[in-house]
Amino acid sequence: MWYKFPPISSLSKERAIYIAGFILLILGLIYLFSNKIEYVAQYSNKIKSLEKTIDSLHIKNKDLDSTIKGLNQSINKLDNQIVLKNKKIIILNKKTYEKVNAVDFFSDDELEKFFTNRYGQYLNKINKTNSSSSN
Repeated sequence: MWYKFPPISSLSKERAIYIAGFILLILGLIYLFSNKIEYVAQYSNKIKSLEKTIDSLHIKNKDLDSTIKGLNQSINKLDNQIVLKNKKIIILNKKTYEKVNAVDFFSDDELEKFFTNRYGQYLNKINKTNSSSSN
């Protein structure tokens, strides 16, 4: 004999709705996870390319660091040279100041001797000219 299905009652309708909802939920989850797998692959490729870029930037950074060290050494050498030159300038200024102050205390005879020794060669050149306009 044939098996007779019981009549569809409200209880079985609810059960069918729950089962259909459960199936739809499972299908939705499967769809979401399948899309996530594609996104994971895309993002992992992007991560790999970014890691390569980061590695190349690290290499460039090391090169720039070594260049900076070399330039800092050059700057330090130049700074030392500047300090030495400034010391020489200070010494020359002191000597010049001493000589200028010493001239203030020269007597008339010493002043004449000083300027004759210093600028006498120019006076000799002027006296040796033979022009008709000279006195």
